[in-house]
Amino acid sequence: MIERRPEGAAIADGVPVVPEALALTWADPAAQWGLGVFETIAVREHRAAFVSEHLERLTEAARALAIPLPEPATLEGAIGLVSSAHVSGHGWLKVAVSRSGRWVVFAGASAPEDEGRAVSAVLLPWRRHRLDPLAGMKTIATAGMIRGLEEARRRGADEGLWLNERGHAVEACTANLFVVRHRAAVTPSVSDGARPGVTRARAIEALRRLGLQVREGRVRVLTLREADEIFLTSSLAGVRAVVRLDGKDVRGGKSGPVTAKLAAALGEKTARRDPAPTIPGA
Repeated sequence: MIERRPEGAAIADGVPVVPEALALTWADPAAQWGLGVFETIAVREHRAAFVSEHLERLTEAARALAIPLPEPATLEGAIGLVSSAHVSGHGWLKVAVSRSGRWVVFAGASAPEDEGRAVSAVLLPWRRHRLDPLAGMKTIATAGMIRGLEEARRRGADEGLWLNERGHAVEACTANLFVVRHRAAVTPSVSDGARPGVTRARAIEALRRLGLQVREGRVRVLTLREADEIFLTSSLAGVRAVVRLDGKDVRGGKSGPVTAKLAAALGEKTARRDPAPTIPGA
């Protein structure tokens, strides 16, 4: 199970607090029904990366679930303050907002050695419906993701891959999915139930610059089985090769050239930072 312990500075409803003071009553809609949205953002060198893209996605999910958000400048200021006070300067930052209007920004450490690490994966036995009202959103109701990871690890793998009701691969528990075959790449489409990941969008652009044909569409299990390369993308872990699927090696159990080139291309851009550690009105 993923365990992310807050450390350093935190902001709750616009007020700086220590992480130990972060609390939510059971009556709150986020605690009672999972009615809340969140974004997890990479922190590098005490700066949050790609903040505007993450807040754009947060806004879309909040609008769909009738969740009131603070002003963008307020959130940006809180993100700037929390990331600048990050203990190690390298890790993650989470923005979470409940339908009650309560919101928090907090951060914690992650292991740099996990970024870009090759992983094994298994197909999960359950299905996610592409028309689920929460499909494509990052909501606080993440029990399914946790159960998927626990099932994958019970079976000796790092990640679990979700299929939709049609049997198409949709995404991993914590990342977007890409498959490479014959100088072409495919990633599950949002209409099939995939989340519109921030790093996924950057990966699509970078792969096209590298000369690959890239499409968003259906990824059948047979496509996974016959892949030249499979990799995952996420804001925190970057680009990770899937070198074993359901106990069988992918590409001889080694990362492929497209995965490596993409990781290098995106690595040059992770240094992009977003500004302004101030909270208007705080």
